[in-house]
Amino acid sequence: MAALTVAAVLGLSLAGSGYWALWRSGKTDPANTMPSALAAFPERRPLAEFILVDDEKGVFDLKSLESRWSFIFFGFMYCPDICPTTLYDLSQVKRELVALGIAEDDIQFVFISVDPERDKAAQIKRYVQYFDASFLGATGSIGQLTNLTRQLGAPFRAEPETAENVYEVTHSSAVYLVDPLVQYAGIISPPFVASEVAADFEALYRQSIEPSVALRP
Repeated sequence: MAALTVAAVLGLSLAGSGYWALWRSGKTDPANTMPSALAAFPERRPLAEFILVDDEKGVFDLKSLESRWSFIFFGFMYCPDICPTTLYDLSQVKRELVALGIAEDDIQFVFISVDPERDKAAQIKRYVQYFDASFLGATGSIGQLTNLTRQLGAPFRAEPETAENVYEVTHSSAVYLVDPLVQYAGIISPPFVASEVAADFEALYRQSIEPSVALRP
């Protein structure tokens, strides 16, 4: 568990310093216009049935996504950089959304571990709540996870061990957006700025209750 805490702290440190954003952007010219981080789909696709286990050892399924917007991120607790940094970024997105007047009950943030061999429910709960007390966690068998990741286009693969129980898990770095009707609504691709993601989502959110509101170009 100490190693996981170190990873989380490292991610927060990198994100807070701005170094991580610089590292992710590589040699991109800051003068270039970046596309919106949130790509909303013109046509949404309902998710099919799936079942996972949540961080309270209960069922996490389609009903768990009903009646609110869900930001879903796949990763694993031993991830040294992408996962803790993305969770930190999402905590900032949530803060920005609340500041924009979006009710906390209308949104949820879900971390789904694709490393069920090492990541257990109680550990996942402690891990995600390190970033925000309201964040949810879930996992499942490889078959159960694949049922959902295939629907969202979020592949993952455990790499060969480098030592006993030591290995990386290759996974998507995107965040997947599901609407309150449990339809796949959009994707958030890194690198992103929390305030920009929040602004994009607010436009989408307002449009869902006020169809005349246009999305930010």
